[in-house]
Amino acid sequence: MFYALLKQLTRLLSRLPWTVLRKAAQVAAFVFWHLAPARRRDAVQAVRKHLKVSNEEAVRIARQSFRENFLSFLEILHAGRFFTTQSVRVVHHPEVKELLEQEIQPVVIVTAHLGSWELMPGLAADILPQRKGMVVVRSRRNRVLNRLMADLRGARGMEAVDHRRASAIVLPGLRQGGVAAFLADHNAGRKEAVFLPFLEDTAAVNIGPAGMALRTKAAVYPVFLLRDGNGGHILHFLPPLRTENLEGSVRERIRATAAFYTDAVAGMVRMYPEQWFWMHRRWKTRPHDDDGHMSSVGAQSQA
Repeated sequence: MFYALLKQLTRLLSRLPWTVLRKAAQVAAFVFWHLAPARRRDAVQAVRKHLKVSNEEAVRIARQSFRENFLSFLEILHAGRFFTTQSVRVVHHPEVKELLEQEIQPVVIVTAHLGSWELMPGLAADILPQRKGMVVVRSRRNRVLNRLMADLRGARGMEAVDHRRASAIVLPGLRQGGVAAFLADHNAGRKEAVFLPFLEDTAAVNIGPAGMALRTKAAVYPVFLLRDGNGGHILHFLPPLRTENLEGSVRERIRATAAFYTDAVAGMVRMYPEQWFWMHRRWKTRPHDDDGHMSSVGAQSQA
């Protein structure tokens, strides 16, 4: 019953125009900025440290990121209505987009909590409509909310897969020529991470996307959907990594793949710092002195 009510409410809210969503995001961000001083402080400190900017500039970037991030949360209401041809005004590296559309290998799309990340499932459905589509997400404790979010993300035919079940669902899907999308900038626990340079620091990088790409010989495409400030979007495609061409041990190949998408995310964050999720405690998991490499257990479990 509660789920049905929420579902009906989201249907009604999905009819709200983009301008109304943006205004709502601005109000929510204003309230959160003032009522969550710990998150505000963490975000400002992270911007200042990792972008090497003044405190005044860090406050500006962090505050704008709160507005952009709340809009990202609300944009999931429009996930089923996002169409690339209507919303994207600029495509960077269109030749890579054509390469992706013609790709014969399984595809792993890596993106980040940057710009309109909740619209990415609709984007993947537009670009690769004939492939089985999966988007790997982190579940919440509330089962009703999980179900609702999965429905919204799957509005264009993409299957939302809980990250804890990713191996059982995503691996077979990729082996059948499917496409799987991952947010590659989560903080990761020590057992599922490799420690790599990220924005002037060392971050725990999730090896899940790397391991699945290697096991299925997938091509890894970094793709990012950014807002242009005028109600439209800028779509960035970066050249892919072909995992079947990598050499070395399992550990080395996973590390190289994880470094590939981590560097891609870092480059985009530097270009669009106001649209990244700075309130996320990205560097929470810290390496020990000997943590230059992931554990052999983690490598074996993912390869």
